Amino acid sequence: MHLAIVNGAVWAPGRPPATAVAVMGDRIAAIGSDPEVRALLDKDAREIDARGGTIMPAFNDAHIHFLMGSRGLSYLDLFGAETQPDIELRIRDFAAANPTGWLLGRGWFYSAFPGGMPTLGLLDRLVPDRPAYMESFDTHCAWVNSHALAGAGISPHDSDGVLKEQAMEDFERCLPASTAAQDLAALKAGMEIAAAHGLASVQEANRGLEELPLFQTLYERGELTMRVRLAFDMTPGLSAHDWEKRLDTYEDARHQLPAGWVSTGILKAFSDGVVESRTAALSEPYAGMAAEDKGAFGAPLWDRGELANAIRAAARRGWQVEVHAIGDAAIKDVLDTFAGLGPERRHRIEHIELPATDDIPRFGELGVIASMQPQHAAPRLIEVWRRHLGPVRAERGWPWKEIVRSGGRLAFGSDWPVVPIDPFASLHEATRTLSLDEALGAWTYGAAYAEHAEHSKGELREGMLADIAILDRDLGQTSRDEIASTKVEATVVGGRLVYEV
Repeated sequence: MHLAIVNGAVWAPGRPPATAVAVMGDRIAAIGSDPEVRALLDKDAREIDARGGTIMPAFNDAHIHFLMGSRGLSYLDLFGAETQPDIELRIRDFAAANPTGWLLGRGWFYSAFPGGMPTLGLLDRLVPDRPAYMESFDTHCAWVNSHALAGAGISPHDSDGVLKEQAMEDFERCLPASTAAQDLAALKAGMEIAAAHGLASVQEANRGLEELPLFQTLYERGELTMRVRLAFDMTPGLSAHDWEKRLDTYEDARHQLPAGWVSTGILKAFSDGVVESRTAALSEPYAGMAAEDKGAFGAPLWDRGELANAIRAAARRGWQVEVHAIGDAAIKDVLDTFAGLGPERRHRIEHIELPATDDIPRFGELGVIASMQPQHAAPRLIEVWRRHLGPVRAERGWPWKEIVRSGGRLAFGSDWPVVPIDPFASLHEATRTLSLDEALGAWTYGAAYAEHAEHSKGELREGMLADIAILDRDLGQTSRDEIASTKVEATVVGGRLVYEV
C-alpha cells in the first residue's frame, strides 16, 4: 500500500520543516512538502489529510502489561474512584449487573481508604455471597473477600483481606483461568485501544513466554496491528543450574518469533515492591517507622546476591535485563550489578521512583536505560506515596529531568493497566520539567533505543518503518494544559492504516 500523508506538521527534530510523508510498502519513502510527496506517488496512492496536525513516529510503549490490561477490560473498573463511598457504589452496581461467578475488579487507589488500605470486612459486606478479587491500581496488592480466601484454602481469620506481592501472585492460581479464545478476543480489543492512542509498538513487561503463542496466532491470522516485544521472567528461588536450564528454554523460544512483529531478547525481574504498600526497598525507614520495626525498610524480593548472580548469568548469554526497582536501596543494588556488565546490552531499570541523588548520574555513566512512566507521578495517585516517604524524600521522586541532564537516556511508557494507556496524559506530566521534544523523544526514539530497534523505528526518516501517528493538532503550537486532550486522527503500522477517525 502506498500512502501520502499531507498538510501536517512533521515532527522530526534536526530536519528542515516539512508538511508531508510518503509511504511505499512498509517503509517511509520521503519527507518534504506536499508537492514533493505527491510527486513521488502514483494516482492510486491513498492520501490522508493531516489538517494541520502533527505527523510523528507512532508511540512505542516501553513498559506495559498488555495482556493483563486487555483481560481487565471486562473487569469492574475502580480506577479514578477517589473515595471509599465511590468504590462501594461501583462495586454494588457491577455486582448487580453481573450477579453470578467471581467478581473481578481492578484499579482501586490506596488513598480512597482510611489508613491507605481496604479491609476484609468491607468487601465481605459488599460481596457476601461469592468470591471477589480486586487488584490495586499498581497491581502490587489484591483485595479479596472471605469466599475467595476460603476457595484458596486460607482462613479469613488469618488474613486482613489484602494480599501483597508474592502472596498475591500465589493467589492468582485460584482465579478462573481464561481460555485461549478469550485471551485472543481480549488482545484484539486491547489492540484497538492501542491503535486509537497512536501506538505501533509495545514492550510487554513480563510473562512473555506464556503470551508468545497468543501473539504468534494473531500474527498468523493477519490480525496483529502492533509490534510486540516480550520480556521473559526472572524469578527468585532457582538454583544456578535451574536458571541456566530456564535460559535454555527462553533461547529456544527466541527462534519461533515472527521477525519484525514479535521479538524478545530481554528478561524482567522485580527487585522490590511499591511505596504505597511499604514493600519498596529503602535505605532509611518509612515515615513514622523506627529502624527496628518490622518492614521499616521495605521488602527486597530476592535473597542478598541472588538477583545479581541471575543477572550476570543472563548477561553472559547475551540477554538484556530490565529490573523493577522503585526504592533507593533497590535502585542502588541494581545499578551496582549493572556497573560490571558494560553498556552494550542497554540494561534497564523500570520505574525509578526514588533514586538516591548520587545515583542519578550513574544511568548515563553506565549506559543504563531509565524506563519511566510519567503518569505515576500524577497528583491524584501519590497521596499515600508521599505520606509513606515524608515530604523531604518525596521531593526527590521521579527525576526524569535530572536523569536527562546528567546524560542518561529515557524510555517512556504507560504501565497499563496501572494507569490508562494514554501517551498524552504522560506527556502532560513529563512536560512539567522536560521540553516537549524531550518527552516525545522518550516515547519514540528513546523507547526504540531501549529495545535495540532505533535503526528501524522511533523516527520519521527515509527507510525507516512506516509506523506513524497523525494527531488532531500541532503539538508544537499547543500549550501544556492542552496536551492531555490531544487525540489521534490516524495510526499507520508498517504502512498499513490500522486506525482512522
